Amino acid sequence: MTLHDHLRAAAAQRGGHTALICGGTSSTYAEILASAERLATTLALLEVDRRERVAVYLGNTPEAVIAMYATWIAGGCVVPIGLATPVERCIAQARHAGATVLIAPGSRAASIAAAMSSDDSMLDILWVGAPASPARGMRWDRQTGCDPWIEGQLKERAGGPIPRPVTDASDLAAIIYTSGSSGTPKGVTHTHGSATAAIESIVEYLDNGPDDVILSVLQLNFSYGILQLLATVRTQATLVLENGFGYPYEVVKQFRRYGVTGFAGAPTIWAMLLQLKDITPEAFATVRYITNAAAAIPAPFVPRLAALFSNARIYLMHGMTECFRTAYLPPAEVLTDPTSIGRPMRDVELWLEDEDGQRLGPGATGELVIAGPTLMAGYWNDPEGTERMLRPRTDAPGRALHSGDIFRTDERGYFYFVARKDDIIKSRGEKVSPVEVEGVIYQLPEVRECRVIGIPDPVLGHRLRAEIILREGLSLEDTKVKAQCIRHLEPFKVPQEVAFVTELPKTAGGKIVRGNRG
Repeated sequence: MTLHDHLRAAAAQRGGHTALICGGTSSTYAEILASAERLATTLALLEVDRRERVAVYLGNTPEAVIAMYATWIAGGCVVPIGLATPVERCIAQARHAGATVLIAPGSRAASIAAAMSSDDSMLDILWVGAPASPARGMRWDRQTGCDPWIEGQLKERAGGPIPRPVTDASDLAAIIYTSGSSGTPKGVTHTHGSATAAIESIVEYLDNGPDDVILSVLQLNFSYGILQLLATVRTQATLVLENGFGYPYEVVKQFRRYGVTGFAGAPTIWAMLLQLKDITPEAFATVRYITNAAAAIPAPFVPRLAALFSNARIYLMHGMTECFRTAYLPPAEVLTDPTSIGRPMRDVELWLEDEDGQRLGPGATGELVIAGPTLMAGYWNDPEGTERMLRPRTDAPGRALHSGDIFRTDERGYFYFVARKDDIIKSRGEKVSPVEVEGVIYQLPEVRECRVIGIPDPVLGHRLRAEIILREGLSLEDTKVKAQCIRHLEPFKVPQEVAFVTELPKTAGGKIVRGNRG
């Protein structure tokens, strides 16, 4: 099946069921499919066909959801671009992907026009909302579409139906630009097949069903956010789509308002949630599961989340844009083993290799290698980057993804994140994992968020610097931080510097950027 087949099945079987709640409005599956079919006709008239790319620059809105499914119905490939992305970068990504259509807010028409060059003149634009200034392109409304223009085009074609291309699992579904935590953002390509394989496994272990109400604050231009949408449609459930977690008290109100049963978060979201005042477990009484991905969760967060989401199972997961999901820790073991991501999910193989490419056994530390049906097809227009990450397997047909993540395993075959290869700090001739040091610092109750980075030093190679955001209303001395590290870490892992800051650099996806200096 293709991704739009899931929408068609939901509309056929539960057409009147609420599929999406966003911005105070709700839409049924029948309504979303009707709008998507209408827009797909427009895209077809704009000559979008199999494998043509459509850039969707709309943020977390009903229009974005409709535009994605319309693109797939038309046979095209979605290039989701977050509204937080500067206009210049949006145009650069659309250009890099070779998009032939851009769907964007009319409020940004002037800045988009200014960012475009003569080379972009062939890019068709659909504006959501009236353009703020005169601009080429046409206005699109999710309820009425671009009807006058469509009717004219259909008359020219003798009123015949617009044929729908036959797509299959091997066709590209999306080009997802990474947030750039490991360098320049890359266009990760996924097929309908790889996306479907991921969601089939995810909804199985989360036990998702049509009665679920999934609240998502994750952006639809990142794989974690896209998976919330795809899983909802696959199980014919309801998605409550919020535009981020910038107003956490307002988001918390939605849990009881809509009877939310599932919620996906990341460490930065949990840090914000756990510092809210006057929030009790009653606010989350209907939640039956929460998930963490995007980055390793600080272990001290876990018991606090378990107390707050007292009726919920907690799933600690690992994934990458390049493969969606790899593993999860069974909820029954979360409180006793909160630093583990468990074992591979269905149909996914995981193992560790050393620097010479030799497979390692239990108890070892090495690079995580991933195989299975959820792998990306490659990086868009980057064969060298693709070859570095996707390499032929030596033990079986096909390719395996070399993640760049350093993990260790225990005797049970459970996996534990150590660090990104690029994040490892060499100090005093030793290798230091910033994640390990941060985990010790997070045990201090005053700490809301922290990062550990390396500063070039002529004697040490790099000296360790811990940067900390404190929880509101609390104070902490740098000597207490160092004492905590001395008690729990080897001497070479103890930060030489401790700084208290008001913010930490983050990617557009919310990951804290370490980026050792020098």
